[in-house]
Amino acid sequence: MITGHWEVVVVGGRIAGACTAWALAPYAERVLVLDASRPTAFWPQQSTWDRSGNLAWAELGLLDTVLACGAPRTYGDTQRIGEDVVERVYPREDAYSYRMSVPREVLDPALLAAACGRGNVTVRRPARVRDRTVDAGRVRGVTVRHGSVDSEVTCDLLVLADGRLSRNAERVGATAYRVVESPWFALLAYYENLPLPTDRSYFSLQDRSVLISTPCGDKQWCVALDLHQSLIDETGRHPARSFERMVRDDPLLGPAVAVGRRTTSIGGAGRMRMLRRPMSGPGWCLVGDAGYHLDPVTAQGTRAAVVTARLLRDRIAGAGRVAGADLTGLTDERDAALDDDWAYTEQIVRA
Repeated sequence: MITGHWEVVVVGGRIAGACTAWALAPYAERVLVLDASRPTAFWPQQSTWDRSGNLAWAELGLLDTVLACGAPRTYGDTQRIGEDVVERVYPREDAYSYRMSVPREVLDPALLAAACGRGNVTVRRPARVRDRTVDAGRVRGVTVRHGSVDSEVTCDLLVLADGRLSRNAERVGATAYRVVESPWFALLAYYENLPLPTDRSYFSLQDRSVLISTPCGDKQWCVALDLHQSLIDETGRHPARSFERMVRDDPLLGPAVAVGRRTTSIGGAGRMRMLRRPMSGPGWCLVGDAGYHLDPVTAQGTRAAVVTARLLRDRIAGAGRVAGADLTGLTDERDAALDDDWAYTEQIVRA
């Protein structure tokens, strides 16, 4: 049974939610994570980060968990811009100076398992929040549907980590105050046994498209394509067909995928909105995409999720416990911490 009182209820058990449960567990007796997906769900999504992301994982205490996912570290890349090819080596500033890319169906369960390893974190899935309880203007709990049964749960803090389309954010009054429409369509698929280096990535920047190949596991690669909507409209092709054609016609990837094998379907989404919502309010907090969604074209979303979880952790740690912690000012703190990522992504989106 999940009825009763929990210091923290986290809605969403993926990167942001799992990281938050992990980070807040030392300051609570009981943490409940509610996730709407099933444990066996496949997510055609990739998580990628560079040195700044490695530092963020380390600050949260989860870098070892991430490294255990088995993705190779890359120390450079090959860039094809038009017909010109440039070989790059990343600066070796310290032990964090590398890039990693991990499939979400590998990374997310690893993070959730780490959170459960704290001993006081309980996960229920599939579980959905049907309503929230408000008393004197403050969120005090939620109604949870799990196993066809509705349960009333109270909490000191409700953390929403349920993504950019979060309905719960609207329920608590967290209306977006900045929105940028994106013209990009992002697609990806996974391949195995490609005759490509495992210590470097590949980027092909062409007219209104970016094609990326990154090693992400044992004999596994993620191939991703960002397509501008104007190119889709101009060609009239379904995005998945454009993906297959552009991979096949690429002078580096074409011969490689002809030797290897695609192991998943082609997944993707398009015309996503960048948005900012308030990070905190009376009895609630938003982490990850629920409060701060960056277009995936610049691969900054993972770092944003980890940074927001850390900011909340630091505020709770300063108070020593969840109940009564002052969360005012977190929105400005988050926006300042991620301003460079937002500005860079918005520049690409509007180009």
